[in-house]
Amino acid sequence: MLAKSHKNMFNLDRPDGYDCYCHDLREKEVAPSRRQVGGVGYSFVDAVWNKGAALPCDIEPNIREDRVYMVLWYRDKVAKPIYRFDVRGRPVGDAIRWSDQTIFGPRAYFMTDQMPATLNIDAVQLHDEGIYRCRVDFRTSPTRNFAINLTVIVPPNKLQMFANSDRRELTTGIVGPLEEGSDLILRCEVRGGRPPPTVSWFINDRLVEGDLDSINHYMVNKLTVRHLTREQLNSTFKCQASNTKLMTPVEKSVRLELLLKPLAVKILNKPMEMISDQDYLIKCEVTGSRPRANITWLRDKREFRRGSTEENVTANESVVTSHLTFAPVPEDDRTVLKCRGDNPVLGVGLEDTFQLNVVYPPQVTLHLGSTLNPEDIKEGDDVYFECNIRSNPKQHKITWFHDGSLVSQNMSSGVIISTHSLVLQRVTRWQSGSYTCLAANPRGETMSRPVILRVRFAPVCADPDVTVLGASLDEVLKVKCHVSADPSDVAFVWQFNNSGESFDVPPTKFNASSGNTSELVYVPLSQRDYGTLTCSGSNSIGRQNEPCVFQVVPASKPSPLSNCTLRTATNHSLDALEVECRAGYDGGLPQRFVLEAYDSYTMRMRLNLSSTSAEYPMFRIELGELLPPNGDGLPPTLRILVYAQNAKGRSEKVVLEDITLNDAEKRTDGSTNISILPLAALLTGSLLTLGIAILLIIVLAIRRRHRHCPGAHCSHQLDTAKQPKITPQPSRPGSMLEINTGEHRYVVAYTLKPVDNCGTPINTNTEHQPDILNTPRGADSTTPPNVGGPLARPDALFTPPGERGRYNPSFANFQHQLDPISPAEIGLPQSTTATSATTLGRPRLRSRGDLTGYPNFATVRRDHILADSIPGPESCV
Repeated sequence: MLAKSHKNMFNLDRPDGYDCYCHDLREKEVAPSRRQVGGVGYSFVDAVWNKGAALPCDIEPNIREDRVYMVLWYRDKVAKPIYRFDVRGRPVGDAIRWSDQTIFGPRAYFMTDQMPATLNIDAVQLHDEGIYRCRVDFRTSPTRNFAINLTVIVPPNKLQMFANSDRRELTTGIVGPLEEGSDLILRCEVRGGRPPPTVSWFINDRLVEGDLDSINHYMVNKLTVRHLTREQLNSTFKCQASNTKLMTPVEKSVRLELLLKPLAVKILNKPMEMISDQDYLIKCEVTGSRPRANITWLRDKREFRRGSTEENVTANESVVTSHLTFAPVPEDDRTVLKCRGDNPVLGVGLEDTFQLNVVYPPQVTLHLGSTLNPEDIKEGDDVYFECNIRSNPKQHKITWFHDGSLVSQNMSSGVIISTHSLVLQRVTRWQSGSYTCLAANPRGETMSRPVILRVRFAPVCADPDVTVLGASLDEVLKVKCHVSADPSDVAFVWQFNNSGESFDVPPTKFNASSGNTSELVYVPLSQRDYGTLTCSGSNSIGRQNEPCVFQVVPASKPSPLSNCTLRTATNHSLDALEVECRAGYDGGLPQRFVLEAYDSYTMRMRLNLSSTSAEYPMFRIELGELLPPNGDGLPPTLRILVYAQNAKGRSEKVVLEDITLNDAEKRTDGSTNISILPLAALLTGSLLTLGIAILLIIVLAIRRRHRHCPGAHCSHQLDTAKQPKITPQPSRPGSMLEINTGEHRYVVAYTLKPVDNCGTPINTNTEHQPDILNTPRGADSTTPPNVGGPLARPDALFTPPGERGRYNPSFANFQHQLDPISPAEIGLPQSTTATSATTLGRPRLRSRGDLTGYPNFATVRRDHILADSIPGPESCV
């Protein structure tokens, strides 16, 4: 009766991987003995052996307020439960689960998170087959019972395939290869399975009829195919066995492989003429061979191995195309190129040929002299190269190159060129590199492959120039010594020299960061530590002849720029100016160059540029941003400042004043405007000439007064009633006096004697003349001359503020270019009190506060005029 219910079978498509079929059967289909117990629902479940099974049990109450209390599972007629799911007094998620260890044990687990709930059984065995009953107890609803009939299906456990009379199983998925025209007999044997499986044959997924038979405990289906043809190549033969829908059928497929002879071989392109060293593509096609034909290229009767080959095969491997890419060489001329296609199994093949006609330029090979060892060449050795040439026609010439540059014969330098050889006598390290030879004939010219010449040499400095390093006291200075050497395994020695001592630096003070670089950590602690550091290295070739020199000097601010030039940009199509200067001493530190442009009337900054070059002061000023729009208004007048800057500070600023920007290209009204720049230059020159003349007159007058002013009676020149009282002070090492003449400023450094020494007779035989010296580059002029502290200056010895611009005849003979100085350098107080500094040229009104920025807008040059002594306050300076 249970078997009749298969028509109501339904499949449980479960996400948990359990394979089963359920058959629903209500009370009317159940045996009378079971109906007497009460209303019981029946279902059938099919499960695959050793797979999972899910036995359904509906635990949902009919009343919404009701809930399940307990679920009990029974097997067959056993009264004792085999599984219990107890949720009394606790949530469903915390239910107590118990499984009989003799039945399922850990293989069974009751799942309630799906509808209907199921008892999942892992690894179903044959002894698990039977009728199971699920009993569900509710809090208020009546108890519910379900009966499940579990059937275990055993799939076929072995499927074997054999070909013809061979009893060896087909395990490779290929049957054959068989020759064209032969017969094919396939046997499919299936063992195991409950119920017995159905065995079927498919050719290319098309069902075909075979001879089915049952022998002992296995099923056999035999398929016979007569007279195999080319069209059946790669056909698929599949045997399939199945006894359930719960799993895919057991099947095995084989592909038919045939042995086919080539049908044709053809070279698709045969060039009439071929140029040597030019790549050519020759195609050869072989059709009809199975397995795919082996294509071989031969020159005359020998296999052709040069060039590269690439094969393309069609999907069924019946057409094979070989692409031969090669550059013919002189040896190929008048030879026969052959393409042959062979069936590798049948041993039969076909071929196609054509004769090569090759024209070629010279063929060149270069190598080092056979008697030389390339790894043992050092400076001073003699080296030679040999250039071997094959060419057609025979006439040719030879040219030699070193690193791409032409090599010419120079016997005095040891470079000798013969017919096929290049000789280098007493080779140097500069001659290392790649060498090539070039040969030419009417067909063209050919360069040989480069040959690398390695010349080993003792260490030499990578930078032959003296490196100046600036450092302050107690500043850690890392000095890197980099040498060029071959081999590069170099041992270093450091030395320190100054005017007073010379000693070797211990190896513990430096380290070699790489084979040809050494780093010394040097800290100057006193002035004696400034001097010269030298570094020399040695390797297996020898010791370094000239050491690397590092001059350690006190670090300072950079020196001012000089020789500044303003010109139109090189590209005249652009509206731009270029400012180029000469860099000064960098203070021993890396420096950069800055240009600042201010409006001459408003003193508002218009530009702030850095040099376009890190080594040279070069600035480019785009005028488009500075000129007024639409040509309205007057062209702006700029005051340009350039200076250098390093980690210690800025140099003094060089000023280019009154630079008028004309925009002549944008004027269309035809008016002619005259630039103020030439007029300003003319006016400045005139005033400067007048100032020099006045200074000469004053100098002559002062000298004349000195001749009539004995040392003991100097005081009669001063009106003591009008002079301020001066307290005698000890003599200072020196003071500085500022003199302004037009656009030039002078600084006089002198020694001031106390007032009480004025009466001391002066040796009239010695004439004290001020020494005029250029300021040392890099000197720090901001250091006050009186280290012990500032002393009050007698006002009578210094030019009053209102007269500072007047000419001093003492300096009439000195025409030195002056560098800009700051108020701090000349001892001017930083005060905001207004003072009128009248200079020879055009008058300017500046407050004392403006003196701070005076170097920004003042003169371009400075000199220090040093005097040994000035007699006293009664003398005329």
